[in-house]
Amino acid sequence: MDFNNLIHDLTSLPVLPQAYHKCCDLLEQKNTDSKALANVVACDPAMAINVLKLVNSAFYNMPRSIERLDHAISIIGQQGFKDLILTTSVVRVMEQLAHGQVDLDVFWHHSIFTGLVARRLALYAYLANCERFFIAGLLHDVGQLIYFDIKPQKAQQVRQLIDTHGIDVIVAEKKILGFDHQVLGAALCRHWNLPEWLQETIEHHHMPSESRHYKTESSVIYLANEISRIHFCGLTTSDNQRVAYLTTRNMSAWRTLNLTEDIIEYVVAEATEQLNEVLATLVPNVTVSKSKLSQAETSSS
Repeated sequence: MDFNNLIHDLTSLPVLPQAYHKCCDLLEQKNTDSKALANVVACDPAMAINVLKLVNSAFYNMPRSIERLDHAISIIGQQGFKDLILTTSVVRVMEQLAHGQVDLDVFWHHSIFTGLVARRLALYAYLANCERFFIAGLLHDVGQLIYFDIKPQKAQQVRQLIDTHGIDVIVAEKKILGFDHQVLGAALCRHWNLPEWLQETIEHHHMPSESRHYKTESSVIYLANEISRIHFCGLTTSDNQRVAYLTTRNMSAWRTLNLTEDIIEYVVAEATEQLNEVLATLVPNVTVSKSKLSQAETSSS
C-alpha cells in the first residue's frame, strides 16, 4: 500500500469545526477576552452543549453546576477551555471517520479509558496542563480508525496476524500495510494543524524513546495505552492478550515520569470511576457494560 497516496486521501477527510480554529486565533492574541471565546463557541450550539456537559461531568467534578460558557472559562482557564473545545471537536470528527467494519464500542472504550488514565498519570507525575493528555489518549489510535475504515480487508489481515502469531501491532501493521497507525495518526494531526507536541506524541506512543522532543508526553500515552488495553482491548488487541509490565520499554517509561507501577491500581480506579459518565457525555450512543466496569474495578483492586 502506498502511504503517500493514503496521506493524499486525508485531504478529503473531515476538518475540525471553525469554532475551534477561531478560538485558537483569539488565544494567540495578547489580551483575549473570555467573553469573546464564549461567544465563538455559542455560535456552534452542538459544541456549546457538549462543552457544558463535559464541564459538569465527573471529568471535572465541579462542586456546583456550571450553566454558562464564560463561567466555565473563569474556572478552568482559557487554556483548559481550549483543550475542552478540542476534545469535543475531535470526538465529533472522529465519529464522521468511522464507517464499515469499525467496532465503535471497542474503539471508544479503549480510547477514552486511555485518555482518562493518561490524565491521571500526568497528574501523579506533576506535569503541566494535565488535561491535554486526555486529548492525546483520545487520539492515540486514530490512525487505526482511518485504515479500518478505508482498508477494512487489510485491517482484518492485521488483526488476524496479531491473533494468530501474537506479534506486536506495529510489526503486524508494517508487514500488511507498509506503515503503522502511529505515523498515520500523526499525519492526520498535521492535517488538522494540531500542536507539534501532539503530533510527535501520537507518532511515538509505542516507542517513546524515539521521540526527539516529547519523550515525557510519549511515555505517558505509552503507559496509558498499555494499562488501558488490559481492561478495554483496542481494535487490534484480542481479548486473550495481556500486557507484561516488566519490560525494558515499560520500566524506561516509568523512570521518565519518575513514577512506579505502585500507582496503577489508583490510576485505574480513578479512571474507571469517571469512564461511564465521560462516555455518556462524549459519545452517548456508546454505553459501558456492567461486565466491563466490573472487570476494570476487579483488576484495580
